[in-house]
Amino acid sequence: MDKKNPKILIVGPDRTLQREVESALAAIEDINPVTIYAPDFRQGIESARNRRPEMALVEMGRDNRYLRMFVEEVGAASPETAIAAVFHPSTFSEHASESEVVIEALRLGVQDFLRRPISSKDLEQFLQRTFKYAVGRQSQQGIIATFFSNKGGVGKSTLAVNVACALGKTAPGRVLLVDGSLQMGVCANLLDMTPRTSIMDAVRERDRLDETLVRELSVLHEPSGVHLLAAPADAVEASKVDDELMSRVLTLARRAFDYVVVDTFPMLDSVMMAVLDLADRRFLVTESVVPTLRGALRLLKTLDDVRIPSEGRRIVLNRYSTFDGNLRPDDVAKRIGSAVEHVVPYQKKLLVAANLGTPYIFSAGVASDFRRAIGKIVEDIQGARTGSRSSGARSTKEVNA
Repeated sequence: MDKKNPKILIVGPDRTLQREVESALAAIEDINPVTIYAPDFRQGIESARNRRPEMALVEMGRDNRYLRMFVEEVGAASPETAIAAVFHPSTFSEHASESEVVIEALRLGVQDFLRRPISSKDLEQFLQRTFKYAVGRQSQQGIIATFFSNKGGVGKSTLAVNVACALGKTAPGRVLLVDGSLQMGVCANLLDMTPRTSIMDAVRERDRLDETLVRELSVLHEPSGVHLLAAPADAVEASKVDDELMSRVLTLARRAFDYVVVDTFPMLDSVMMAVLDLADRRFLVTESVVPTLRGALRLLKTLDDVRIPSEGRRIVLNRYSTFDGNLRPDDVAKRIGSAVEHVVPYQKKLLVAANLGTPYIFSAGVASDFRRAIGKIVEDIQGARTGSRSSGARSTKEVNA
């Protein structure tokens, strides 16, 4: 849970509730929340599925049937979301005491309560309770790391596969590689695998999808100990994978595996947004090529515009070489206005490894620059479990539903 930039979903037909919450949040120091407003329960459920908020503030009415539906569906689709019921004593009949209202909501599965008008003190205490609960809860969840880019051909998939395999050696059987490059996934080819199942099976079984089924749909790559959830067989099938399905798969996957590595397609669509929203580490892969860097800069600005938190975001300069005239890491950092966290050297043997379907990390020498670079990325991902930053890393408000 991001304590500095929590996503807070506000659900209810009264728009003054949104202003009330934002006014209370403005008085709380050291946080920069993103508020998401939904005018009804159905839109609130969709927002919870797509945006994965840390908390939801839901306006209670006289009829709790919709509140029950909201709690049940959000609990299944976004179990990490803490739900608080917001109520005004005048909403209920004179025959219903406040304690009766609270007890009924508790039975529905609501975790906390806020009385209107909402004060900054009450809201801050709710945030503190939620964060405290989330610390213990998140320790049981796996880490999601995604590799993305503004264009194809920068070696993103190769990095994702090699990093997953390196993680697999440290946590055999507890790493899942998700080929989220839905239109043209290559992870299976890079691992010399022909899986019989893919993410399309999750689409077909979405009504009974759970952690066990996600594990069953993945295929073990025995040399590395990594499980692979393959991309669809073709682009027509890929169109059936939506952001809701991807969010659900990743949420379930992080309960079944310690690490979930996601390769992606170079296009910022709703599926990509769902992946980036959920990721603990977001590795933007680029090269020392000016047109590519300009595209990366535009992508970074877009991510800021749509409020994807910069915390956990890393710049990876891939295929780096020191020949004369090539942009240095510091030059790259200046051009994109962001520090280059990881530098992966050019290695021509990667092409041979890709043709053989054997990740190069298996044959790279212990002291090789490539292995060291991959090792630093692995340390960075592992650091997300402990809240620490990789020692090898380089350093040079409202969204409507």
